[in-house]
Amino acid sequence: MMPVLNSKTRKRQATAQIRAVEAVLRCWDPIGVEPGISGPADEYDSYAPHIVSMVLGGASSRDVAVHLAKLRAQSIGLSADLASDEAFALEVIEVLRPWFA
Repeated sequence: MMPVLNSKTRKRQATAQIRAVEAVLRCWDPIGVEPGISGPADEYDSYAPHIVSMVLGGASSRDVAVHLAKLRAQSIGLSADLASDEAFALEVIEVLRPWFA
């Protein structure tokens, strides 16, 4: 049974989860802006909260990959690269794994 967390602890945990996914998205970098180097550090950060919610809600790495592919194609306007999106989806699942234990 998971322990009951107070609101301050839940907020810190949610923030840590989002930051972890933001770090993965900065490496995903489908438009090649090198967030924090030659582009804004927060270029993809707005995608992280939804991705965290997806994973915590039971989404698989395939679900996350499809979501990343949709972002790449529909929101960013780039060609598909499902192999890359699948690799980063696995990374997303991995960085969130400590919160599932």
